[in-house]
Amino acid sequence: MPPDEEFLAFWNEWLVQPRKTRPDLKETLHKRWPVKADRIAYYRWSGRRADERLHARQMTNISPEELTEMLATMNYNNEIARGKLVNVLERSVVPWLPVGSDRAAGIYRIVPGAYGLLPDQQEPKTNRELVSMYVLGINTNVQPAIPFRSRKANFSEESTKSNESDDSDSAGFVFHQIGNLQFRGGNPDDLRTYEDAANGTWFPTRFHAVMRFGRNGAANGVFVIYDFYPEDEYLQERRKLDDRDWGYLPSGISDQPISIAKIANKITDLRFGRTFDLIFGQLLDKL
Repeated sequence: MPPDEEFLAFWNEWLVQPRKTRPDLKETLHKRWPVKADRIAYYRWSGRRADERLHARQMTNISPEELTEMLATMNYNNEIARGKLVNVLERSVVPWLPVGSDRAAGIYRIVPGAYGLLPDQQEPKTNRELVSMYVLGINTNVQPAIPFRSRKANFSEESTKSNESDDSDSAGFVFHQIGNLQFRGGNPDDLRTYEDAANGTWFPTRFHAVMRFGRNGAANGVFVIYDFYPEDEYLQERRKLDDRDWGYLPSGISDQPISIAKIANKITDLRFGRTFDLIFGQLLDKL
């Protein structure tokens, strides 16, 4: 059986060749190792190497500052940039981001993740190419009073490929999911440092944080959106909400249900010690 060093040398020789003229891998393997057992050994080596590289990427540390910078400056229209972001958001170890406090002294943070929200139409009828569900669109003209009856098309993937929604909020906007919004329990006076926050008790809110972006792919506001498809803890599947008790933050800041609200103009605004307003309804651009 060929040693691992020979497999690595073969891979490097094959990879450096121009993509357009690169020979077929299967045929090249047959020429290099006519014995089937050797080819099987190569495939096993290749699989182990891929697993090791994936594990290394998943465990690579990234600081909250680096993640914030990535979210603030990337081009959300760029497929490669989105892929890199999702890879970071879905790592086994990834730092959470402080949000600040609302007017009722509720303290919040964002726990990164790319797949919290689901669209109403998971398989929309369209001949356009669709991107993954970490990029969705929302119709801000639809503010559901009873979500399981009137919320017909609040989420749509229809325009996520070309990002054709207007940069104003007259029709809605496209966004990239960035994580779950959590609420900190306990005495807010106990929160003095980042370590205090890490050791505290945090609770889910059923809201998810998203980054709105414009036609040019630039970040354009941080929003929270209520999850109308929570997971059923008994059935372990996601079902559309079937009750009226939705859209309230644990701090009790609003006596009206919230489906979407803006919490910052820029991701770099988020920090502990900051007090923010929830801007919702038709006031999305007045923060």
